[in-house]
Amino acid sequence: MSQLHKNQIKLLKYLEGIQDFDGISLWDIAREAELNNAQTVKHHLSQLEKLGYLRRDLKNSSFEILKSPIEDIAYINLLGFAVCGNSGEFFSEENLEDKIAVSTKLLGISNLQDTFAVKAKGDSMLPEVLDNDLVIFQKQDDIGNADIGLVIDNGEPKIKQVIKNKNEIILRSYNKSYPDKIITKKDLCVLGLAKKIIHSI
Repeated sequence: MSQLHKNQIKLLKYLEGIQDFDGISLWDIAREAELNNAQTVKHHLSQLEKLGYLRRDLKNSSFEILKSPIEDIAYINLLGFAVCGNSGEFFSEENLEDKIAVSTKLLGISNLQDTFAVKAKGDSMLPEVLDNDLVIFQKQDDIGNADIGLVIDNGEPKIKQVIKNKNEIILRSYNKSYPDKIITKKDLCVLGLAKKIIHSI
């Protein structure tokens, strides 16, 4: 850890002792880890993710402390938010914007062929997903209840939490300013399961 900032070392030591992250805010972490403020915590958490010292779980906002920094690098597709009617159009070469370098171990998945990224737009998934964040997805056409997925809604790919009820599907935004959208099960079109978020700095 010699190359880490002293505040990053403080954060890692604090996070290693946490068993349940439910209800813990950035302000709580700042206070307990004796850091200046929530913004400082956010910055150093992002840096620790990039350096490969921890992995964030999108679904429950917890952290996994990795025993050693991750060094392996691979390139995955960065896809756009082009309006599309089906998954084929979304995954087409025309919707490919760039290739980005990522760590395979940090992603927590082994099949890079089914891994892709999108750059988030807007504020509907605040505070978890910010505008211009990179979200890494595993390509699949179904996800579990309450998972965060990339879905096609009215021909447009959107990042949403998918709530599965008996006879309906709820597309939910984390930002409470956005109302739930109820659709039928047959109208649900999933492009992928969110695996990791990389915050923009």
